[in-house]
Amino acid sequence: MKKYRLVGAFRSGALARTVAAVGLMAMAACGHTEEPAAAAARLPQLPIDPAAVTVSGISAGGYMAVQFHVAHSAVVRGAGIIAAGPYFCAEASLRHALGRCMQGDEEIPTARLLETTSQLGLDGAIDPIAGLADDRVWIFHGAADPIVRAPVVDALEAYYRALVSPEQVARIEHPQAGHTFPTRDAAAPACAASDSPFFGDCGLDGARALLEQLHGKLADGSDPRPDGLIGFDQRPYAASSGSAALADQGWLYVPADCTAGAADACRLHVVFHGCKQGASFVGDQFVRRAGYLEIAESNRVVLLFPQIEPSFQPLNPNGCWDWWGYEGEAYATQAGPQVRAVRSMIADLLGEPAARR
Repeated sequence: MKKYRLVGAFRSGALARTVAAVGLMAMAACGHTEEPAAAAARLPQLPIDPAAVTVSGISAGGYMAVQFHVAHSAVVRGAGIIAAGPYFCAEASLRHALGRCMQGDEEIPTARLLETTSQLGLDGAIDPIAGLADDRVWIFHGAADPIVRAPVVDALEAYYRALVSPEQVARIEHPQAGHTFPTRDAAAPACAASDSPFFGDCGLDGARALLEQLHGKLADGSDPRPDGLIGFDQRPYAASSGSAALADQGWLYVPADCTAGAADACRLHVVFHGCKQGASFVGDQFVRRAGYLEIAESNRVVLLFPQIEPSFQPLNPNGCWDWWGYEGEAYATQAGPQVRAVRSMIADLLGEPAARR
């Protein structure tokens, strides 16, 4: 198998300075909506069905959701992807990430990415691709999205349809949506908006739609319980995984029927935020207003919202999940620092022994 290395972009002073400047402007313009709650200790074991773990994400978080799904297909049963492309799209190159994997300015080599995925499975770097066959996938893209163009999402759909039973893959192309997570929040920005906080009033409850695709018919949403959303300390997971990009705090939502000691098992859904959408930029706006909490409360879904913070070492000024290799060449495999960190979080919630993390 050809080995892809992190190339060009970080060695190019001009491009690095441009990315840094954009990041500085973004951080100067954005603020927290409120102070985070006091962080809890390491994540607790909860009554979660290990066969009911799914993921979703938007933009960079969409790429991370794909990476985590493919890398850990023996654990994850489905993925909801908003505005992102196929697994290993960037092939460890920031140039590819900014070009073909966002703007679609050159053809994405989907066949090669499928070959790479298969080989990584054979090598044991990710779970075997056979684990994807029965999974469910939900894909959303806005026709007015200027950041991630339609050909990129077309490649994602083709990639998944080659690995997952085609009838298990759903795609929505929204005619008015920009680069945004779709909600029915009338107070949210316009659906066509493509800037922070990257969720908009699109007349579509995206959280409900994707969770129904992944888990089947769900009950109507209900008000989330006030003490259900808690902060947790991500520093132990950063230390054990070697990731220098995790924020100090992540978020966990526990429905009333999913607290420790509950008689029946619950589902677990992991939500990956996009660039400039983590708590460092929007506080808890995305966590609270994307629509996940209401559906989770009435449908026994524990929600995990891991967080990335902006940094310049590693170079990640917009607080993106690593989908091009800023934390090393193994970023898209089980050995990737951020993949390892989130897998360890899931292991704690499931009560798995350390040997399985």
